[in-house]
Amino acid sequence: MVSEKSNSKKYNICLVSPDPSISRTTEQVVQELGDDLRCNVIIIDGNVKTAVRHVKPYVEKGIDAIISRGGTAIALTRAYPQLPVIAIQIEATDILKAIQGIPDGTKIGFISYSEVIYQYQALAELLGVHKITFFRLFHLGDEDTVIEQYVRDAWKQGIEVLIGSIHVREYAKKYNLRFVFLESGKGAVLRAIREAASAILVRWQDREEFKLISNIVDYTFTGTAVFDKRGMLQKWNPAFASMFAGEPGTDWKVRIPIIFSSSRLQKILNGSVPGGGEILRTEERDYAVTWQPVWEGAQLVRAIAFVQPVEQVQSYAQSIRKKQHGEGLIAYYTLDDIIGKSLAIRQVKREILKYAGTHSNVLITGESGTGKEMIAQAIHNLSQCSKGPFVAINCGAFTESLLESELFGYEEGTFTGAKKGGKAGVFELADGGTLFLDEIGDMPYILQNRLLRVLQEKAVMRVGGSKVIPVNVRIIAATNQELEKAIEEKKFRLDLYYRLDVLRIRVPALRERDGDISLLARIFLANLNKEYGRNKEFDKDVLHYLTTLPWPGNIRQLNNIVERMVLLSEGRIITMNDAAEALELGHNPEKGASKKIDTEQIEGLLSEGKSYAEIAELLGVSRSTLWRYRRKKK
Repeated sequence: MVSEKSNSKKYNICLVSPDPSISRTTEQVVQELGDDLRCNVIIIDGNVKTAVRHVKPYVEKGIDAIISRGGTAIALTRAYPQLPVIAIQIEATDILKAIQGIPDGTKIGFISYSEVIYQYQALAELLGVHKITFFRLFHLGDEDTVIEQYVRDAWKQGIEVLIGSIHVREYAKKYNLRFVFLESGKGAVLRAIREAASAILVRWQDREEFKLISNIVDYTFTGTAVFDKRGMLQKWNPAFASMFAGEPGTDWKVRIPIIFSSSRLQKILNGSVPGGGEILRTEERDYAVTWQPVWEGAQLVRAIAFVQPVEQVQSYAQSIRKKQHGEGLIAYYTLDDIIGKSLAIRQVKREILKYAGTHSNVLITGESGTGKEMIAQAIHNLSQCSKGPFVAINCGAFTESLLESELFGYEEGTFTGAKKGGKAGVFELADGGTLFLDEIGDMPYILQNRLLRVLQEKAVMRVGGSKVIPVNVRIIAATNQELEKAIEEKKFRLDLYYRLDVLRIRVPALRERDGDISLLARIFLANLNKEYGRNKEFDKDVLHYLTTLPWPGNIRQLNNIVERMVLLSEGRIITMNDAAEALELGHNPEKGASKKIDTEQIEGLLSEGKSYAEIAELLGVSRSTLWRYRRKKK
C-alpha cells in the first residue's frame, strides 16, 4: 500500500509501515493535524526484509527523512546513513493496551525487539498488573535463528497468547498460539513525525553551514586539498585544481601523488612529523604548502594541504612590509645588508650577532652616515622580538614639547590641537619590539630624566594623563657625539648613560674600513644602474681615487656621489673627469697639487711598457695627475 498526504511542500517524510495498523494510525494523525504538521508524509508498506528495497525510489527522489519501527527502522538506518531515520518508540502504555482485551488468567508471553518491556515491568509493579509471565528480547539479524526457538519455548511453558512484533506472527501461527500485534499509538507516531521534522531542520542547517564553508573554500585563492590515510587525493577546491591541472585533456589527478611524493605528506600521515609549512618544488613553479593533520579521537585519518604559489606569498609579504614600513613599524634591514669585508666591519657584524641574542639595551656610536640605524634594524631582525614592531625616532628633530608628546604620547585635550582620543607615543607603539632612539645626545636634558624613569619602571604615562601603561620595549640608542664629554658639560645625564650603555657598538668611519670603499661603490653603482636603467662602469682610476678621499659624510656621502656620477656622466664609463664634476672640484680632483710632471720621463717609461699606475708610483704623483697629463696630451 502506498498513500501520500500533502500538508506542506516544505519537507517530505517517508513512513515505512511493517503492519497495516501503523499505516492506519499514521493516516489518522495526518488527517487530524492537517497543515499543523507542515510536511508531506508518504506512507509505504515494508518490513525488515523488504523496507530497504521499497523505500529506495523515494530516497532517490530526495525525501528528507524516514520513519519506521523496531527492526525495520534499524535496517533502514544501516542502509541509508545519509538520512535521518526515526524509530517509532513503543511505550509501556502500548503493552498495557495490548493486554486489555486478553481475559484474566490467560498465560501471556512477550517477544520483541523493544526493550520497553523494562518500562512495562516497572509500570505493572506500580499498577499491580502481572499478566505477562514470559519475556524474550532479540536483536536485528537474529530473527531467523531465535524467534522460532523463543516461540517454541513459550509453547512448552504453556503460553496461550503471544504479544510482539510482526516477525513473531508466523511462528505463533505455526504453534497454534494466539498472537496480538503490539501496536503504536497516535502519540508515538506523532512524536516520531515531530522528531523527524526536527532532525530535518537540523540537517538543513548543517547543510547550509556546509554550503557556506564550501563557498569559502571554493572561492578562496588558496589551493585546498584533502588527502586520505593512504595519501590519495579525496577532495579539492578549484584553486588547487587550477594550480596542478597540467595540459588540457590530461587527467591531472593522476599527477598529484607524484608531485606530492617529495613532500612531507606521508610523514604526516604516519605521525612521524606534525603539520607545518614547507616549499614544494615542481617543474613549473614552487609552492608554499601548509599541512594540517586531521584526527578523529586518537587516530589520524587524513591531512589537509593549503597551497599557494611562492611568488604570491612573497607578494603578500612585500605588500605587508610596505604598509608597515609606511607606518614606520618595521625593520627592513638585515645582517646581510651590512656590506663589507674589512676587519672593522666584520667585528661589528660579530657584535650584532652576539647582542641580538640578549634583551639588553645597546648604544651605537659613530660618525654621521655610517649606518647606525641599519645596524639597529639588523639587531632587531635577529632578536627574539623580531616579530614585534621596530619604531625609530630622531631625538634631535623635535622641539622639547613635541619630542615629549612623540615619546610618551598624550591624552585628549592636553593642549590646543591635541588629537581627539589622544595619541600613543613611540614607547606604546614599540611595545613587544624595539625602540630606536637616534641622536640620543641631542635629547633635551629635562626629558632625559623622564626617559630614565620609563626605562627603570618599564611603564609610561602619557602627557596630561594619570594612567600608567606597562611597556615591554628593547632600547637601541645611537649618537654621533661623545657622550662622555656631554656628561662633563652637564648636557647628558650620567645615570641615563649607564642605563643605555649596557652593550656598545662602535661603527667605524668609512675611511677606517680598508677595502670597503671600492666594494661599496661598485654595489651602489649596480643598484643605481638598475634603478635608472643605465649600464655604467667605473674607470679603474676612479675607484682608486675614491679610496683616497676622507669621506666625512661616510657611506651616505659615498652613495650620493656615486649617484651623482651616474646621473651626470655622459659616457658608459665613469671617468676621472666625471668624478671631478661629481665631487664639485672642477677638473682637478687634486686641487692644489703642485708636483711638476717630467714629460720626457713619462714618455720614456711609457715606451718601456710601464702602466700609468706604475709610473705614478715611480714619480710619486697620483694617477689622477697623470690622467690630467694624458687628457691634455690627447
